Amino acid sequence: MKLKNTKPACNKIKGDNLMKFILNATVAFLSMSLVGCGDRDLYEPTTLHDTQIQVQEEMQTYDVALYEVDDAFIGGLARHYTKHGGGAMDLIVTYDPKSYRNTAMVATNKISDIVSLLRDSGVVNVNAGIMPIKVQGDEARLLITYNSFTAHAPEGCDEMMPGMSGRPVGRGAEYKLGCSIDTLIARQIAKPQHLLGRGATGDTTDGRSVSNIVELYRTGAENKELGGESVTDE
Repeated sequence: MKLKNTKPACNKIKGDNLMKFILNATVAFLSMSLVGCGDRDLYEPTTLHDTQIQVQEEMQTYDVALYEVDDAFIGGLARHYTKHGGGAMDLIVTYDPKSYRNTAMVATNKISDIVSLLRDSGVVNVNAGIMPIKVQGDEARLLITYNSFTAHAPEGCDEMMPGMSGRPVGRGAEYKLGCSIDTLIARQIAKPQHLLGRGATGDTTDGRSVSNIVELYRTGAENKELGGESVTDE
């Protein structure tokens, strides 16, 4: 009688069959693992803020006694409008029809002087006029209105990063990356209205800008060589 050498059944798994067995076992293991994680939230909120610098538009108004309007006041008004203003500045000087001092002629002369001072300071988009106010008396007033734009930190960026602006440094501080930079940028923007994609320019400056752009093409003037560093002389 001849005895045959027998091997366990698992030893018969060879070649391609062995690879299939490994793949099937791996898939089964991963499936069981995912079933166990079904009750967990795999989403982690980002620490980068994803909002833009905010631009707030509001109506800027002044109501001042005319005798308080001096060169210093006009200079401060022009600086604020140049930085924050948008659109036309509306000016009104009031007068009393029954007053011998606060007359329409006096109001007209005053508003003309104010407009001239503003133009000298670079504010040219101005609508000016006078308005009668009964029982006002001898003291005229100047009314000023214009749209004002201010830049602020992005929404959700309520605080600077730890270590800035007196904020203490510690573990577990809640902070969105990039908030401090955008907050500082918002404070330094020269013209907040530009963030909206439009400038505070009137018809005159718009026309001059267009003219400057097309003038070189119209005359055929040769472009001047640009200065600075160059990789090659060719």
